[in-house]
Amino acid sequence: MKKSKKESINPVLENLNFYSGSGMLQYNDIQYMLIRPETVIEIQKVLEEIFGVSTAHEILYKSGFKGTSLTANKLLKSGLSPDQCLQAMFEMGGYLGWGKFVLQEAPGGISDREVVIHASPFARAYGTSEHPVCFILSGALAGIFSTLKGTSYLCSESECIAMGNPFCRFYLRSQ
Repeated sequence: MKKSKKESINPVLENLNFYSGSGMLQYNDIQYMLIRPETVIEIQKVLEEIFGVSTAHEILYKSGFKGTSLTANKLLKSGLSPDQCLQAMFEMGGYLGWGKFVLQEAPGGISDREVVIHASPFARAYGTSEHPVCFILSGALAGIFSTLKGTSYLCSESECIAMGNPFCRFYLRSQ
């Protein structure tokens, strides 16, 4: 990827607090850690090798779901509306390096949605694959929508950078 000049200030980085005595990073009173996507993908590949793709998907999906549902609940309790939370979380995904999230209407029911994510660090780190690999992002999106809409959502990835697509496309369906 070609380096470019700094486009804008990243509010997450500007407001990230580092506590040297404990080695802790916090943003909005939530603890975070910096980790390379290759580390997450190596965990995914080992899970796939030992337990199979389906089980690896389930484990990482549930992990992504848990993390974003915690954040979405915190944002709702802070007084943001569900729409404001969704916008904040999609922006935050980009600020954290998870790619650019773009919400699209889906050709299903009124509650169905599609999300396109550009530059998924997980797909890029995984390398070439015959199947979608952004399991943690699928779960993260399901966690966001389930929490903010108050109903269960399932998310599946239909297109993936690891499969040679220019972006990753996710389909969310309410239950």
